[in-house]
Amino acid sequence: MTQQTRPQFRLDHVMIRVRDLDCALGFYRDILGMKVVRQVDYDGGRFTNSFLAFDGQQDQTALELTWNWDRDTPYESGDAWGHLALVVPDLVGAMDYLAARDVRVKTPPRQMAHGSRMIGFVLDPDDHLVELVEPLTRA
Repeated sequence: MTQQTRPQFRLDHVMIRVRDLDCALGFYRDILGMKVVRQVDYDGGRFTNSFLAFDGQQDQTALELTWNWDRDTPYESGDAWGHLALVVPDLVGAMDYLAARDVRVKTPPRQMAHGSRMIGFVLDPDDHLVELVEPLTRA
């Protein structure tokens, strides 16, 4: 058996399904400041894929929002789903910013139970959990 060199892998995108694309874009684009880098309607499949990224990260990891046009009931997150995580330089300031825009705070800023890093959690319009953390260098 020949030994192969491992390819260089990188995370391309994370996909979540959303029930209301305009509402989801209002959160990720308008409140968090992500940019829509690509959006495609698939008429035959009756869905839209929207890819978003932060400034300067358009060629790096993206968030894919998938909106199935005919879906009118909420999605269940499932036991394996965890959360999206975003790094912010000032956790308390970021949480205050989000709360002022009526973003639902799940867990206010606090020190990790088993560590020193500060974390907080909010919910997007579809109840997906979004973790906010300060950079590791501050932990």
